[in-house]
Amino acid sequence: MADSDKRGKQPEVPFGYEALLTDAQRNTLDRYRNKGWSLHFMRRPIFLKPTVVLTEPDTGKSWIILDDGSIEPFTETRKK
Repeated sequence: MADSDKRGKQPEVPFGYEALLTDAQRNTLDRYRNKGWSLHFMRRPIFLKPTVVLTEPDTGKSWIILDDGSIEPFTETRKK
């Protein structure tokens, strides 16, 4: 299976994704959405915690929301 097909038919952001987030992640997501940022995607590996990735609108940079609600640059993007 090609890298671009790893997700299969799963959406980038699953329905009911809020249940997968910690309280701190939800609070951070709400705070940054108010600034125009958007939830770009969530990686949901089996048996592991999801990786929550935001996109900054002005620069297009991606950021991970960690379990404690802090953010850090996301650098694990795949090349097409």
